[in-house]
Amino acid sequence: MASGVELRYGLNPEQSMHSNVFHPMRLAVGADEARRRIERISHATCRRAAERHWNVLEDGSIPEESVNWLFCWAKTGMGSAVAAKEARDVFDAILPFTFAEYDHGVNHEYARAHRYTTEAGQHRYG
Repeated sequence: MASGVELRYGLNPEQSMHSNVFHPMRLAVGADEARRRIERISHATCRRAAERHWNVLEDGSIPEESVNWLFCWAKTGMGSAVAAKEARDVFDAILPFTFAEYDHGVNHEYARAHRYTTEAGQHRYG
């Protein structure tokens, strides 16, 4: 990974158990386009889960939990190589950094533990 990417997007592989992505995070495309792309992932569980776990805030920023949720789909596809590939393609298209860059800077176990929020907007492990 080029050092410019690390500085620009805040990815720091030195601290792989923590998310080092600057927040608030912004989409590289509009919120509606991001939602459309997520809804095209050919795994019904992913599409259903997106209703609850993919969130864009009123100010247009994306919560870290939503990015981690999509990252986990891109990483494993819940056992579907096709879903994982589609989620990686969506990740690359809608976020201001690639799946590979995020994967290099954010530990998968961290992302798994920080991919959900409660109804009150608080972090929920799981």
